[in-house]
Amino acid sequence: MKKIVDICVGLIHIGNRERSGLQILEKLNQKKIKVKQWDVHSGKETLNTIEEVDVIVVNIGLVHFDYEDLLSRLFDKNIKIIINEAILTNELSGVKRRSWERHLLHKIDSSFEVIPELKVNSVEESHLDLSGFGIKQVWILAASIGGPDAIQKFLAAFTGNEEVLFILIQHMDKEFVPMMVDQFDKKSGLKVLLPLSGMKVVPATCLVCPTDEQIYFNPDGSIELSILSEVFAFSPCIDENSKKISHNIDNVNIAIFSGMSSDGVKAAKVIKQLGNKVITQTEHSCVLSTIIKGVKENTQIDFEGSPKEMANYVIRSL
Repeated sequence: MKKIVDICVGLIHIGNRERSGLQILEKLNQKKIKVKQWDVHSGKETLNTIEEVDVIVVNIGLVHFDYEDLLSRLFDKNIKIIINEAILTNELSGVKRRSWERHLLHKIDSSFEVIPELKVNSVEESHLDLSGFGIKQVWILAASIGGPDAIQKFLAAFTGNEEVLFILIQHMDKEFVPMMVDQFDKKSGLKVLLPLSGMKVVPATCLVCPTDEQIYFNPDGSIELSILSEVFAFSPCIDENSKKISHNIDNVNIAIFSGMSSDGVKAAKVIKQLGNKVITQTEHSCVLSTIIKGVKENTQIDFEGSPKEMANYVIRSL
């Protein structure tokens, strides 16, 4: 099968750089495909050197200016143009998101499959050591009701220079996750984000676990999202995600925050049995402490404290 080697893809972002447009950029970068980008904030931009690209993907965000003339100018050029209504495609997840990616990337070049075959819950044990990517410690942050406030205080204690990777598993409806990610990112020195397939893992990052996909780390440090075929009482499921992450990565620790459910009790037990650290928020500082009580009844914890004290514990251990 022919692979893309010389093609140059132009990404035009009308308005903000939206999530779905960045997903395409990640995929193209993963395969080392040449990309040129332009940002459009008025509709009057000249888009210099646009003639040098072979394909144009126009990512249309939420804007309050007229860009019809700009699109007309693009269609006058002898270049393949693909329109991505980013405001709509941002909301896709799971099977629908992966299908959209495949469809759009196939339009870019029909003879080359940019993304891998669809995986359904196919995570395997690999026990990767992430120290080669500048990460000294990996921590799962597990929370339910009352968790967002505690997690925000925890993340606010980090400057962004720490050699640590956090993976947040927070019970939450899917539609509220992007808002939470944006809020956490603004309050912390760490980079807080939703993972994309093909994204490279870096230190001083907090990845927010999707509600309907499983995070998997490849040996080259890239992230792969696999579709969850199972249905759990809580979404995302702390026990299930923690088990798979701890089998995928070596030396995964867990910090457990406020919550009402029992989801997380098994996760703490599994991680402790692997010889790693389990810390919890103090019961009196939680909105609800059911998870904390369940963990302490079944597992010997290494530390408990307020969210800020938990953060300081992690910082001291690096």
